[in-house]
Amino acid sequence: MADAGVTDTTARVHRLRVRPIGSYSRVFRDLNDEHVAVARRIGIKPIASLYDAYNLRVPIVKISTCSDFHVEKLTHSLPYLVPQAARLLHDIGRSFSDSVMARGGKKYKIKVTSVTRTDYSVARLRRGGNVNATVESAHRYGTTFDISYVRFVCCDSSYVVAPQDLRGILAEVLDYYRKENRCLVKYEVKQGCFHITAR
Repeated sequence: MADAGVTDTTARVHRLRVRPIGSYSRVFRDLNDEHVAVARRIGIKPIASLYDAYNLRVPIVKISTCSDFHVEKLTHSLPYLVPQAARLLHDIGRSFSDSVMARGGKKYKIKVTSVTRTDYSVARLRRGGNVNATVESAHRYGTTFDISYVRFVCCDSSYVVAPQDLRGILAEVLDYYRKENRCLVKYEVKQGCFHITAR
């Protein structure tokens, strides 16, 4: 499998039809306060470490690389989500892959870059200069994950799709689930990802 964020210069780059949804900054502008309010309502109590997760009143499930998505090596978060967020992630990944293939492409997968953060990992991110890592982060509640819009996993390098088209198709999928009231979405320019909270 190849990382679609790095284009192979020997392979022909294919363009796919993408439905314009408008400016991502305008379409996906759900504010941090909205994400946190929803996360508090349906999520876990913020944890200091994975050990704390065993005593939670709300169950969490482990996510890992599968046919629907790829989980990057996580340095500042833990690969756990509440069940409805895990289902949403699987649905987004499956819809994205199906949409790419329905337009003539081969199998691609989304990349998950951040999941549930502990208080300690939020503090580390803030010290490291991540301006989006607020003290009151929705990532602390197990309801929120980030999906890269600049890096994707190409499962068949014989058919490479232009990264901007993959981003456009992912945006279409997220726009659909947001309109279905299944999530909140923030387009994060500096981090190169969509910040998504399950509803």
